[in-house]
Amino acid sequence: MGNRDANMRVTKVCLFVLLVSSFLLNSLCAEGRHIEAKLAKKPKGTIKTLKADNGDIIDCVDMYKQPAFDHPLMKNHALQLEPTLHKYGAKSDNAMLESLFDMSWKKHGGCPEGSVPIVRHFLTDQKLIRKNLSRIADPASNNNGHQYAVIFFQNGQPTMQAARATITIWNPHLKYQNSDFSLSQIWITAGSGSNLQTIEAGWQVYPRRTRSPGPKLFVFWTPDSYASGCYDLTCSGWVLTSNQYSPGMSLQPSTYGGQQSELAMDIERDQRTGNWWLYLWGTPIGYWPPSIYKGGLLATSGSDTLSWGGEIYDSSGSNGFHTLTQMGSGHFPREGYTKASYVRDLFYTDSSRNSYAPTQNQLLGLAPAPNCYNYQFQQRSSELYFFYGGPGCN
Repeated sequence: MGNRDANMRVTKVCLFVLLVSSFLLNSLCAEGRHIEAKLAKKPKGTIKTLKADNGDIIDCVDMYKQPAFDHPLMKNHALQLEPTLHKYGAKSDNAMLESLFDMSWKKHGGCPEGSVPIVRHFLTDQKLIRKNLSRIADPASNNNGHQYAVIFFQNGQPTMQAARATITIWNPHLKYQNSDFSLSQIWITAGSGSNLQTIEAGWQVYPRRTRSPGPKLFVFWTPDSYASGCYDLTCSGWVLTSNQYSPGMSLQPSTYGGQQSELAMDIERDQRTGNWWLYLWGTPIGYWPPSIYKGGLLATSGSDTLSWGGEIYDSSGSNGFHTLTQMGSGHFPREGYTKASYVRDLFYTDSSRNSYAPTQNQLLGLAPAPNCYNYQFQQRSSELYFFYGGPGCN
């Protein structure tokens, strides 16, 4: 009898341990701390594979066999190796680019001529969160977990041919490391409703997507108000031409109260081909071809709205009102230079290829949850700075 009671007690203890273990495991998964993922297969046309010190895998892919050309609307696309003209943006500064990117993968020789470096992505059974600018003007409670601190410049007509900005890079804390994201970027958009089309580029912290921490360069596009679209080179569409730099690569963040890491970006429509070229510190990286916009305004005309600023996604279900996921530096704009995230060097180009700096009065600011994330304009040495971000709300 005593042995039976003892065995029953042991069984109950074991069941209790199993139940607690199951609960803890489910809690960890629910909080996004553990997601099963596996490395995708190397892309077709891979010539060489390299590894960065942070674990990122870089595949050197024949540029004519890169994923972009698998898009059904790109079958007859003629690869443009260099832009026709870059009249306005930052002058080429390769030394600055070298200091911003983790170039440790090049210590094994880099990619051969004629190939492009593509960061290997991961496959996961967890759905990635779609970006969604189409509801940005809604009340904060209706933003489906997305919160913003942004400025807009609207032209009324789809005639703008370029946008430019210099954005500080940070490494914001995410409340749920594998569920939330935080980013800073440029949006070039045209149309509205289901016809909204976007060209997007900047930096993002999103471990669920990249499988490694810290800020990464990213590009994004949608031809149909986020019903479809794609990050980086994880699907066909965006064309990479650089042999050195690529979306998905790690960036060096700024230091609070110290050295500021700045990413100078120009996105400019090529007059001859209609391709929208991305420049980093004056160096062309690649482009969004007009064919992926299916005859829409970004394919045929230009942009009617430009936006700059930050976005976070809060996976807790509180719509960004009760999350400690940070935007920008994680500090409010009032702290100013070296402490708050900023955008400066704002310019746009019109249909006549004339370049203008929008004034503060021409810019519309929006921060739907200002106690969590806000914005502020400041003049520094006669230049307009847009400070933005915040620590979130508990």
